[in-house]
Amino acid sequence: MNDANTLLEQLLSTPATTLPAFAGDGRLYALHDAGGSAQVWEWPAEGGPPRPRTAHRDACAFVAGLPDGGAIFGRDAAGDERVQLYHLPPEGEARALTANPEAIHGWGAISPDGGRIAFTSNARHPAHADAWVLELATGEARCVADVEGPHELLAWRPDGQAVILGTAPRTFESNLYLVPLDGSPRTELTPHAGDARHMNPRWKKDNSGFWLLSDQGRDFLGVAFLRPGEAPRWLFTPAADVEKLEVSPDQSILAVVVNEGGYSRLRFLDAATGAERSAPAHPQGVITKLSWAPEGGSVVFDLAGFSFPSGLHRVRPGAAEAEPLHEATGLPPLRRWETVSFPSHDGRDLPAFLAFPEGERPASGWPMLVWVHGGPAMQALPNWRPDLQTFLSMGIAVLVPNVRGSTGYGVAYAALDDREKRLDSVADLASAHRWLSARPEVDAARIGIMGQSYGGWMVLAATTEYPELWACGVDFYGIARWKTFFERTGPWRIGHRAAEYGDPVEDAELLERLSPLNHADRIRCPMLVAQGLTDPRVPPQESEQIVEVLRRRDVPVEYLTFPDEGHGFTKRENRRRVYAAVTAFLGRHLLAR
Repeated sequence: MNDANTLLEQLLSTPATTLPAFAGDGRLYALHDAGGSAQVWEWPAEGGPPRPRTAHRDACAFVAGLPDGGAIFGRDAAGDERVQLYHLPPEGEARALTANPEAIHGWGAISPDGGRIAFTSNARHPAHADAWVLELATGEARCVADVEGPHELLAWRPDGQAVILGTAPRTFESNLYLVPLDGSPRTELTPHAGDARHMNPRWKKDNSGFWLLSDQGRDFLGVAFLRPGEAPRWLFTPAADVEKLEVSPDQSILAVVVNEGGYSRLRFLDAATGAERSAPAHPQGVITKLSWAPEGGSVVFDLAGFSFPSGLHRVRPGAAEAEPLHEATGLPPLRRWETVSFPSHDGRDLPAFLAFPEGERPASGWPMLVWVHGGPAMQALPNWRPDLQTFLSMGIAVLVPNVRGSTGYGVAYAALDDREKRLDSVADLASAHRWLSARPEVDAARIGIMGQSYGGWMVLAATTEYPELWACGVDFYGIARWKTFFERTGPWRIGHRAAEYGDPVEDAELLERLSPLNHADRIRCPMLVAQGLTDPRVPPQESEQIVEVLRRRDVPVEYLTFPDEGHGFTKRENRRRVYAAVTAFLGRHLLAR
């Protein structure tokens, strides 16, 4: 265990760099967590070492470069998601642009002239994200559109006289609207075609239309060009989701990222025809964001993998491979993962990632941990996870499945767990257990399960629906009862979540059936529960309820709370505490015989 703790500390102490964003003078901004939480760092345009530009205890949420070399960034308080916006000049200290700690300010976009920013705010009503524009020179802000429900401001029209408002009433439906700043009525830019997504708009400078990502009439997101009010003209439609799209400064090249079984693949396309120009080689992993340099000659992107934390890479269109710009060094050799599939209860093959420890396996087989992603409309990705690598070093194998309902495998696959079919995805976990148990490398009596957020609900559902299967469970801020979840989750989330899970009134009976708290008397295995106390998404009561029931029934349960964390553990010291606790917990319940 001491070796595992040493490795965990080394991996947690290795900094990550994410979300790169160029400013107009060529300097590069990104978030870097060397100090313990993600802060804004700057890479000078002329080269040289990066320097920190913020030093807060709470993590920054994003950074966006300004034409004059400055930046905009956002930060909340203790993970409460009430993000405030700040202006960081090219030199000197940041100044606050918003100062309402009760409101969420959603980042939008910078105007073409760099003098204004667009953002959303729910200051009028917590459930509604209105559209706002702010003058950077004066700090004057005004609401340009009252809206109903959550929205995003995604782009400016090239003339700077209108913004694009994105709405997403459901996970797989999103539409774009043009909001003129002169008070004229907003107009729909995307033809409404039922459940289809229209995302990531990038205006053409001649104002004739915009590039975007859409799955209208398709199972996967592709690249299209759309003239307002018309149907999209498809440019690039692989049999996989295109997840990122950025246009070069001269608008001749599109840089896109394709999700190939969870792994990101960067490609350059001709902006007019969609023809592929190049697909430079880069390490296998996950790209979160990419940014074109102002001169248009290169792209910088972040990249993380199972065996390395996120770092920055640079590539020029036409180059054979990307070059590392800033990445972690000194990491020990870590286990490689393989992509596998396993049969479900209804005969489907379900994708997953699998890794076994080094060395000779025990006579009875390796103990196993099944790690379940959140969402549910998300995908388990081959991402940096110091905790999972530590478990492998202890002698615990790990399976990371993408059960039905996961994204990345088409719209139809993602719909397989909707509403009344919700427990089919839980049955997929039982199928994973059955598949693992049949393998000689695995000890069927020592299979645990772990997940966070909706994945925490999956852990609770799995241990109530199939209590005989699991040796232990780890639940990070999971939903215990849907009724109390809807009563206390952030008001801005209720409509969107109801569209996914079921209406809290009309579908009350179904949601009660799907609430693990109502079946907690079935749980047999030891549990570890962890919760951030400022979590606005899954409030602490969800964890408190399940812990109370388990304690009352004398089921072994450990409960960790974090007063300065919300929906996730963002500070290194808190990750250290929670991962060390999980390491010890799994050592007792999966390794001890």
